[in-house]
Formats: sequence, C-alpha cells, structure tokens
Amino acid sequence: MAFALLATSRVAPAPGPPASAACRRRPVTGATSFLLRAHPRVVASTSSSSASSTTGGVSRRLAAPSRRGRQSTLTVRAAGEADDARGGGKTLAGAGFAVGIALFAATNFGGAPTLAALEKDAVPLDVALTNGRPSVVEFYADWCEVCKESAPVVYDVERQYGSKVNFVMLNIDNTKWGGEMEQYGVDGIPHIVFLDAKGSSEGQVVGKFPKQVLEANVAALSEGRDSLPYAKVAEGVSSPVKVAGIVETPGAAVDDPRGGAVSSSDPRAHG
Repeated sequence: MAFALLATSRVAPAPGPPASAACRRRPVTGATSFLLRAHPRVVASTSSSSASSTTGGVSRRLAAPSRRGRQSTLTVRAAGEADDARGGGKTLAGAGFAVGIALFAATNFGGAPTLAALEKDAVPLDVALTNGRPSVVEFYADWCEVCKESAPVVYDVERQYGSKVNFVMLNIDNTKWGGEMEQYGVDGIPHIVFLDAKGSSEGQVVGKFPKQVLEANVAALSEGRDSLPYAKVAEGVSSPVKVAGIVETPGAAVDDPRGGAVSSSDPRAHG
C-alpha cells in the first residue's frame, strides 16, 4: 500500500526561558498538519478540546495531559471528514505515530514457536489414545536446550498434520509420566514416540533430529502406512535424564517399545 505524506507548518518564536542541555519536551507554538493517504485515508491532527466522539463520521479523540496542564487531543478521521473547527492548531509530533505502529507490531507478531506454544496446543494423552488417530508423543523438559531448539520444527509439522495426527507433550519433570517414561525407555530428551491409530508404537526419535525425519514419519502415520521411513533414530544430541526404575549400567540394555533391546552404548543412554 502506498502512502504519501504531506506536511505544512507554521512556527512562531516560543516565549519562556532558553532551552537547557537536558532532553526536554519543548512547548509547541506553531501548527503542523499531516495528511496520510491510504485506503481509506486517515488524517491525524490535534486540538486543545477535551476527549469526545463524533456520531456523524468516524472520529475519535484520545486525550492526554499536556505539560502545561492543558489537554492535547489526537483526532483520527476518515477521508472526507472536515477539519475540527475548534482546533487550536497544536502540533503532534510524527514520532508518536511511529512509536504506536512499532508497539502494535511488537504486540501482534511474536518470535519463534516455543515449548509453551506446543504445550498449549497439545492433545491430552488419554484423549490421543482413544480418539482413533495416530499420535506423536514427545517427552521433554523446560530446561532441555535441545527440546527448545526442536520446538519450531515440531510446531511447523504440527500445523501441517494436526488435523489428522495427535501431538502430545509429556513433561518429564511431572512424576505423573514416570510409568510412560519407563514403558518407552526414555533416558534422553527430546524423545519422540510414534503411535499408530491403535496406540501401538511404530518408531521413535531421540535427541536432535532434522525436520525431514519428523515430517516423513508423521506423513506416514497420517496415511496409515504399515511402517515408518525412520523407525528408529537415535543419533542426535539429547539431554540425559534419570528416571526411577531405569538404571544406567555399562553394557546394560533398556526396553525398546518395538521389542528387543538397545545397548547403553546407544546415544540414548548417554545423551
């Protein structure tokens, strides 16, 4: 959208003491008007009148106290509305308008997706195991740096397949999930388990993983395939965890949800 900014000003000498070296807001004695052309056009100006609204057109005034006890009013009018006849010609610095735009952008546009965002959209485990859809179950912790780094990847894949696949988040710091951690052999996080529509494990990914691995596995789940492209991935960096009932011993094995055992030399045992 193109904008054209026209400015006219009348400045008269300001009475009072000379300006000091400190940064202070100086009294305004002239008048400056700005015309911002867009669709619809919006005109911003100020007057010394009190806060009010016009019923005949789109007009609102936001009053703010001035330095001298008067009231400066910001008026926003739709294109075609006449200038306020009572306007005293007080100047509104254009910087204020720019600051407002910056604050709006900062408030409405966030940064990269976080673990908190994933938690908010997560499907409860009991629901995921009974709604007839395949599931992606991630064991994580708020202190896990690898989990934080992987959050945007999981978020993107969830946005793509969330209508067909459950995405479940289980925080290992919650002792409630101790049984599930032991069941799936969780000794490093992030630890992702892929469940089919019946709740049976089809594969797992442990540690840092590329997006294509997660995306390919979730796509296979959503299509009901018999096997996953990456049924067992444990080559990435993970954060080690200690869970009651899971003992790390050199040469020992931990349970694998698909059967068999995984040696402790596997990266999952050491993080």
